[in-house]
Amino acid sequence: MEMEKKEVKQFIDLIKETDIEELQWESGDFKISLKRGEVSNPSAVKKKAQEEVPVKEKKYLSVKSPMVGTFYKAQSSDHPPLVMEGNHIVPGQKIAVIEAMKINKDVVSNVEGKIVKILVENGQPVEYGQELFLVEPKA
Repeated sequence: MEMEKKEVKQFIDLIKETDIEELQWESGDFKISLKRGEVSNPSAVKKKAQEEVPVKEKKYLSVKSPMVGTFYKAQSSDHPPLVMEGNHIVPGQKIAVIEAMKINKDVVSNVEGKIVKILVENGQPVEYGQELFLVEPKA
């Protein structure tokens, strides 16, 4: 089955008119994957850059997501968060959980220091390699 330009344009229009960032569709042997690029609103870009400058100046280290999935601060909904901003962490310490397709993967610290910022909200989808925590390294 060959997709016509008109059908591809409909998928593109669907992404443009909504807040959908990524769309994947399969039908038989045909697959299409569309991903929205960065927003090119100069004022939004400028504002984002201004917010990040103070954080990056101190040369914080980051802990990144080991996989694509949903970020959780706790082992389960009836447990307290594994860590919070201001907590000291050490290499090998479990600090969060990523869930994908009912499979949980621990987010383990690879650095030692103090968590200065948790960059994602509980229950938020994350990408592989996305920064999850900013950590001030131990002096």
